[in-house]
Amino acid sequence: MMRAILLVVLVLSVPWHNLAAAGAEWKQNTQLLPQYCKDRAKGSQSREFNKWRGTFSEAFIHMHHYCSGIYAEKMARSTIDPGKRNRWLGIVIQEMKYVGNHCNTRCVLYPELHARLGWALGESGQIAEAVGQFQRAIKAKPKYTLAYAQLADLYVEIKQPGEARKILEAGLKAKRGSRALQRRLDKL
Repeated sequence: MMRAILLVVLVLSVPWHNLAAAGAEWKQNTQLLPQYCKDRAKGSQSREFNKWRGTFSEAFIHMHHYCSGIYAEKMARSTIDPGKRNRWLGIVIQEMKYVGNHCNTRCVLYPELHARLGWALGESGQIAEAVGQFQRAIKAKPKYTLAYAQLADLYVEIKQPGEARKILEAGLKAKRGSRALQRRLDKL
């Protein structure tokens, strides 16, 4: 009896009331995913699937986790409900950590993976961990301006403009002429 009640509560808590609606929402939101996520979903017999397998090498087998993390990030960025946002952020963190355990510094996804993880950790209030993830991304790819920008944004958010300035200056030294970094520096 208790299991039946729990099952009913679980079913009612699912945001979609039928599978068709769930599929429609997934299809609509996956349009914003990178092409490699869409192509991977076509299956191992497709030409596109095999193209990406060559690009991502050893990390490819774990790409569905990465794509799930990107999807969750997009959902976290677009929802205003704090409870739902926190659940989506938790999924981003879980999926990016999983892929991070299977993607070394030679992996093409390494810098982006750690920047995405840094963003989600920062949004979840795990500031020290977030800073570490952004620093890993920068160390792996010193000209990766997105990691500098997001780390500077995090420092601004936690009221450390001096640290934000240092990061932006380091980013501009690594990638001269970055308008995104210069804009942030000018704003400080």
